[in-house]
Amino acid sequence: MPQFGELETAIMDAVWGAGRSLRVREILDGLGRDPEPAYNTVHTVTEILFRKGWLAKEKDGRAYRYGATRTREEYVAGLMGEAFAAAGDRGATLARFVEGMRPGEAEELYRLLDEAVRRESPK
Repeated sequence: MPQFGELETAIMDAVWGAGRSLRVREILDGLGRDPEPAYNTVHTVTEILFRKGWLAKEKDGRAYRYGATRTREEYVAGLMGEAFAAAGDRGATLARFVEGMRPGEAEELYRLLDEAVRRESPK
């Protein structure tokens, strides 16, 4: 799973944050960057994200709307999987990750692991 570049991240954040498909102009307006990137630059990077499969494209009049094909959580989970795959000792890496969790996060992880074990257990 490739990590997004700076502008790719900003574009995906704008689309994820909107929760709906956006035109390039709406994406650009939602970036809130100073200096504002050129419309053509945002359009080009949006098209690249479309070709990579991160955005869907639908015709809207003379323009297109772009919507996320995967959630932010799916993206981050993929990055986490990559990080664990790169670790020499996955168990030690996971232990360090868990040690850094807040109590509520650790409880949620325990609950999710319990659900996963129940799904995999023979009935």
